Amino acid sequence: MEMTTLSEELHQLASWKEEVNEVRNEVKLMRERLEQIVLSDAPKEVMAKVEHFENRLLRQREVADEMFHDLKQCAKKLSDKPVTIVHHDPPIANFQAMQRRMDTFQQLYMELKSDFNRFMPGDESL
Repeated sequence: MEMTTLSEELHQLASWKEEVNEVRNEVKLMRERLEQIVLSDAPKEVMAKVEHFENRLLRQREVADEMFHDLKQCAKKLSDKPVTIVHHDPPIANFQAMQRRMDTFQQLYMELKSDFNRFMPGDESL
C-alpha cells in the first residue's frame, strides 16, 4: 500500500471537495433540464422517467452534501485544527475510508450521469 504524506492527503481532500462541488453544479443543471421536460407536453411514460430521475438527482445532491461535509471534517481533523462537533457528528480522520467513499461516490455519479444522458434528447453537454 502506498503511503501518502499529510500534505498530500490534505491536497487530495481539497481536490475531492472541488469535485463534489462540480457534481452539485451538474446535478442542478440536470434538474433544470428535467424542468424543461415537465413544462413541455411530454407523454406519460416520459414523465414517469422524469420523476425517476428527479428522485435520483435529489438523492445524489444529498449524498454530495454529506460527502462535502465529511471531506471538510476529515481535513480539519487531519490538519489538527480544533474541530467543533455538531449534533454528535464526529469528524472522519481516516483518509483511506474517505478515499473508498469517494471512489464509490464517483462511480455512482458516473452511472447516474450516463443514464441521464441516455434519457435526455439532444446534446450530452454534461
